Formats: sequence, structure tokens, C-alpha cells
Amino acid sequence: MNKRNGASAKWRFGIVALIAFLLGIGLTLLLMSVKRNRAKNDLQRTINIIKENYVDKVDIDDLEESLIPHLLNNLDPHSTYLTREESEIDMQRLDGAFYGVGISFNTLIDTPVVVNVIMGGPAERAGLQNGDRIMAADGESLLDELSSEDIQKRLKGKRGSVVDLSIFRSGKSLNIPVTRDEVPIQSIDVSYMVAPEVGLIRINGWSRSTYSEFITCVAKLLKENMKALVIDLRDNAGGYLEPAIEVANEFLAKGQMIVYNEGKAYPKEEYIANGRGMFPNLPLTILVNELSASSSEVFAAAMQDHDRATIIGRRTFGKGLVQRPFFLPDSSQIRLTIARYYTPSGRSIQKEYTMGDKDEYSRDLLDRMNAGEAYAVDSTLFSEAPQYTTDGGRVVYGGYGVMPDVFVAADSTHSNSYYLRLIESGLISEFAFRYADTNRKALSSLHSPQEIADYLRQKGTLIHSLASYAAKHGIQQRTILLQEAAPQLERVLFAQIAQFILGTEGFYCIYYKDDTTIAAAIEVLKKQIEV
Repeated sequence: MNKRNGASAKWRFGIVALIAFLLGIGLTLLLMSVKRNRAKNDLQRTINIIKENYVDKVDIDDLEESLIPHLLNNLDPHSTYLTREESEIDMQRLDGAFYGVGISFNTLIDTPVVVNVIMGGPAERAGLQNGDRIMAADGESLLDELSSEDIQKRLKGKRGSVVDLSIFRSGKSLNIPVTRDEVPIQSIDVSYMVAPEVGLIRINGWSRSTYSEFITCVAKLLKENMKALVIDLRDNAGGYLEPAIEVANEFLAKGQMIVYNEGKAYPKEEYIANGRGMFPNLPLTILVNELSASSSEVFAAAMQDHDRATIIGRRTFGKGLVQRPFFLPDSSQIRLTIARYYTPSGRSIQKEYTMGDKDEYSRDLLDRMNAGEAYAVDSTLFSEAPQYTTDGGRVVYGGYGVMPDVFVAADSTHSNSYYLRLIESGLISEFAFRYADTNRKALSSLHSPQEIADYLRQKGTLIHSLASYAAKHGIQQRTILLQEAAPQLERVLFAQIAQFILGTEGFYCIYYKDDTTIAAAIEVLKKQIEV
């Protein structure tokens, strides 16, 4: 065979091989398409069979909608379906506002009583006060045994509409019209000087308003001679990513990475500090625990990877997945995981999960507690977890949440079975409200949480009064256990009474008085201030 014939044969063979390869790909794609179409057709066929043959009439739209959660349940634990009502509530929380009157109330007595007037809301502008009894709304009595939901329906309405409230205050009847408007949802519970030169800001969630709230709080604390800051992210389950990035930017230098995301359908997206942060040198500690998740972990991990802050507390939840909302025509929502996020050192802090097994995933926290992780570090994690390094060369770990730099065990001092029963029953809160309501005049003359705590402590027998109240509601008084738990009960009770008088800040200023994690943070910061 000459060279020309040989080359021709090779050429023909190559063409045949290429055609065979393309046919193979085409056949594979065709089979995949057939499989998808068959699954789709089988699903539609099943629905049609039910529609045409089922014994009773079935709302097919409802049936199809009911399938959505089952589809998502077979994915990761954070892909989920929200009904229209659930979606509206969730979006209000994330957006940091809703439309309404702007009060919190309870119905422990026969009349709705205002327990908190939300700052910046319409009720505050109209002059409502804590302790006001709401007798009627637009002439309709609220004195009947109405549920909280029924009362809320009568108070809610369109933005700009007016509800006329009949109020009973200090022995006088008042008529107060309230124009329904935007009600801000505060994502920061409290900001105050927790020690000389040390400020504390507690963030309860990451909403659209968090960054502006944060800057306002820091400005206030700087005027009070703050030289170091504690950011409390304990129990903060996350929210929007953007505000966590904005707050992180305030503490980092130009060019430092904050976080990056990447997913199959979403190319790598990096978030980098722009160098315009106002607090690049402010000594910083961050408090976390097993309920700190998502955006809270993004923020804490960025500070840890750049050696910018000391992370104090316990291992975080371990959520490293990014969700995007997809809204359906009825305003319900599919919240689908679209990417993973990675910290500046490249670690994913997402804990392990099995596709379709949300029960096992949700049991993780309980398993941690049963294993005693709240009271001691699980050293096995350090051998199992992948290792990364911070800017300064320290070893940090991925795959199991953010592990703190300084571990602080959960405070079990003065906690026993009697104390836990009182907490779980809700009776401490009930007793606190009734006491605050009965003694509102005297308590309202006090102007700080510490003054309220001192006043209550002088009463001497308040804890025993609580125990007697609880005994009337089915929790037998246990003298020895009561004495053992008294310091912790006093702290919780005084904090809740202060909350009913002074609001959320009143609660935390007392409740955090002997907090061991905050104490550890203060010690770390004191050394940095002295340097």
C-alpha cells in the first residue's frame, strides 16, 4: 500500500471514529432527555389519573403545590418551600420593616397590655406607652377572650390607614388615633458600655437595616469613650449576606477578601474590602455559639482568617450554603441552595449532611449537647477537620463550623432541674410581667437597669414570691434546689422585669451582668487596650 492510500485509510478511519463518537454523545443526550421526559410525563400522567379517577373531587392545584416541599426535601437541608404567609413574614424580617402599629403586647390579663413600643414606629409617634391597656380598636372591644392573632388582625391594616385606640392609662381613659405605617424591625438588640472603654453590640440577625444600625451604635459608643468592641453573634442564625459583608468591610484593609461564593450555575464571586472601613485598628472580639450560623459565620470567619478579631465562645452551627429565593405566582417561595461560600483562607465551614435527610441534620445540635460539647472542646474534630492557615500562620479548621480561638463553656452554675422547669414553663416571664405591671409607677421612676436591679434586690423575697406563684401553677417548690438556683433565677427575673419597663436594653444590661463569655472577651480586649 502506498503512502497516499495509507493516509486515505487513516483519514476515513478518523472520520468514522468521529462520527461514532458524535453518535454516542447524541445517543447519550437522547437517552437522558427521554429519561427526563419520561419522569416528567410519569408525574403528569399520575396527576391526570388522580384527576380523572380518584373517588372524591381533588383540587389539582393544591395537590401540585403539595408536591413542592417533597421535592425540596430530597435536596440539602437548607433548600425549602415557604407558603405565601411564611414568605411574607420572612421577607419582613429580612427587610427590617413591616407595616402596622408598632407595639408588642400580651394578654396575660383580661386586656391586651402594651409591653413594648417599637422605637421609630407609628405607636411611638402617637404617644403610646408601655403598660397601656388597649380597651378597643375602632370601637370594637378587645376585652373579650380574644387570641393574640385576633387582636393583631384588628390592629393591622393598610399603610396610611388610621386605627382609633381606646386606651386606659393610670386610671384615665384616652383615645389615641394611630396612623399605620412602616414599623422598623431592629436587628441590633442592645449597644452599651459593658466595661470601662469596652462597648458591646448584640446583633440578632442580618437584615437590610443592620449596617446602618451598626454604624449608629458604634458612633454612640465612641462618644462614650469606647476603645474596644465586643460583637455578640450568639444565637444569630443569619439572614442577608450583604450586611455581614458591609460590617466586615469596616474592620479590614483594602484588598483583603471577605468571602467568596461558587456554584454549578453561579461563577465564582469574590467580595473584597475596599479600604474605606472606619475601624481598621479598633480592638475587636466576636462572641459565637452553636446557634450562630450563615452570615454570622461569614463575618466571624473573615475576622478570624485575617487575624483581625478573637473569636470567643463555642463552635458555630456550620452552615456554608447560599440560598436564593425564587418566588412563585402566588407569592410563595422556593428557597434553593445555589452555591457554597468559602472563607478567605479557602475553607468551607459547612457541616456534613445527607441529601434528603433533614432529620439527621437537625439532630446534630442535640447530639453535640448530649456529647458534652457545650462544656468541653471535642478534640476529635481537630484530627478530622481539614486545616487552613490565617494571614498570621495560625491553623484554623473547616467542615465543622467556625471553631473559636477561645473556648468558653456554657454556664451551668446555679442551674438545676427546678430552674429548668421554671424556664420551660414560661412562668418566670408571666410573674415578671405581673410584677412589673402592678409596680409600674415605682419602677418607672427608676432610670437605668442597674437602679431597677438594686430596687428589686432590696425587696429580698422576690424569688420566694416567684416560687409560690409557680407552685400555684403546678411546679412544686423545692427549697434546696431553689436556694441553689437563686442567683440565676434572680438574674433572669430581674432582667425580664426591667425589659417590661425599659425595653430590650433593660433586659440585656442585667442578664449579661455575670456572663462568662463576655467576661472572657473583656479580658482579651483589656490586654489590647493596655498595649
